Amino acid sequence: MPSRYEEAIYNMLSDEPVTPNEVAKKLDVTHKAAKDALMHLAIVRKDMRYKNSGGM
Repeated sequence: MPSRYEEAIYNMLSDEPVTPNEVAKKLDVTHKAAKDALMHLAIVRKDMRYKNSGGM
């Protein structure tokens, strides 16, 4: 199921990936909402990339 933020997130992306935190700040949504939408986009749109913030 597509996120209501999916199109806005997709439109703000260029060739450079963004972090969920950057998306959350720009759209004024929670980090989890941004992360979930980015993961959904990465699955359904092969031309989309995002970078993970933090991690191990």
